[in-house]
Amino acid sequence: MSTIFVKPSWIRSELVRQILARFEQSMPIYKQMMQVARDINLRAGEDEAKRLGRIMHAAIRCASDAELKVISELFALMDCQPVNYYDLRERVSVESTAFRPISQDEIELNGFRVFCSKLALDCIPKEERAFVESIIARRQLFDDAFLDLIAKGKSQGGFDQQQAEEFIEACVQVFSRPDEALVSIEEYEQLRGINKVAAQVLVSNSMAFNHLTPSVASVPAAHEELTRRGIKSIPVWQGPVGKDVILRQTSCLAPAITLKYPNPDGSFVEADYQETFVEFEERLQALTPKGRERFEALFDKGKQSLSLKEGDAGYAEHYYSVMESALSEFPSDQQELWDEGLAYFTFELNDASSSLASDLAEDSSLDTLVEQGAVSLVPQQYEDFFGPAATNIFNSNIGLEDVSNVGVAKPDSQSAYEAALGREVVNMYDYYDGIQDASRRQILRQIASLTRS
Repeated sequence: MSTIFVKPSWIRSELVRQILARFEQSMPIYKQMMQVARDINLRAGEDEAKRLGRIMHAAIRCASDAELKVISELFALMDCQPVNYYDLRERVSVESTAFRPISQDEIELNGFRVFCSKLALDCIPKEERAFVESIIARRQLFDDAFLDLIAKGKSQGGFDQQQAEEFIEACVQVFSRPDEALVSIEEYEQLRGINKVAAQVLVSNSMAFNHLTPSVASVPAAHEELTRRGIKSIPVWQGPVGKDVILRQTSCLAPAITLKYPNPDGSFVEADYQETFVEFEERLQALTPKGRERFEALFDKGKQSLSLKEGDAGYAEHYYSVMESALSEFPSDQQELWDEGLAYFTFELNDASSSLASDLAEDSSLDTLVEQGAVSLVPQQYEDFFGPAATNIFNSNIGLEDVSNVGVAKPDSQSAYEAALGREVVNMYDYYDGIQDASRRQILRQIASLTRS
């Protein structure tokens, strides 16, 4: 009798449900913010609210190559592949990828994805590395039973119901913050003095989600709601102002938790620990490499044009005005984005296709079909991350403005990261190109069928 395996989308959904329940119990602000997300999404319609309700992301940070390798195998069992490589060392001392489904059907079932970073030891001063590495050596995130279960799922090609539940239970433990710290309070302060990101990664024997982010129909609306409720958020929401491309995000800090820091005599020192935050994301249109290059040049130009800084009176109004002006040169019209090859699309026959069929040649190009009105352009949703927004949110939430020794990006970084990962990352542009090409072939077949009938 063949084994019936649980769908990966169910595993993703159940993992999110269980960790969110923990967040909502330990941090009531999460319950409030999830309601904010639902309210905003319902304003966009019930179908849109249902779709957005299946899209969330979290973030974790590994301490070593060995941890990253296990995490890669773990997420493969949820049908989440590493997509893209992000070298963020100039701002936050990490290198990252994102584990997510790469099938549109799987994303539709449950679009959960995890932004996974690895602490970059080359960002730690050489004289401090031995101490940091000694803390890393203490971490034992995966017991033998969990590693055996991962190996079994890999060899079987999935999990039966009982195995899936055991797998989820073990994942919840790894991705939740334990009450007891891994380091003493003195060691924690020493780590903070060396590198704040290292301190956050190594404070616990876990890879705890430091946020669980719902997708919303409008990040500006979510940001406004935080302000209305008197909740201190980051100074401005992140992402494009006035352009519906790539990604918008905003966040606020969750209340501090109490951690028990161990003493050598077996006793504990309790102290507040602040890391978790609440975030909202708004996923917009995916841009081609050409589009990203043009957009990011304008985005950087806007950031360089700011004459006020965070904390200054009137900063938010100034920021939005300057950034909207800087990005005004980037096209908004979908036809223009298509003509200039700046964004990704899928394609649909419109209502005029049948009446136009007799006027169309069977070998009509897609450009001709779009121009003649037989085919409509449908923007592709961006499924990945935006480095500048991610680093700005981290910096605002954990106070990295005074961090030194953050390192620099290096040309060979991706290959070294992939060696630790145990596989190559999926190029996000290949993902969007593949969807666009498949849609192109399908629409041309449909048009050919119309012209022959």
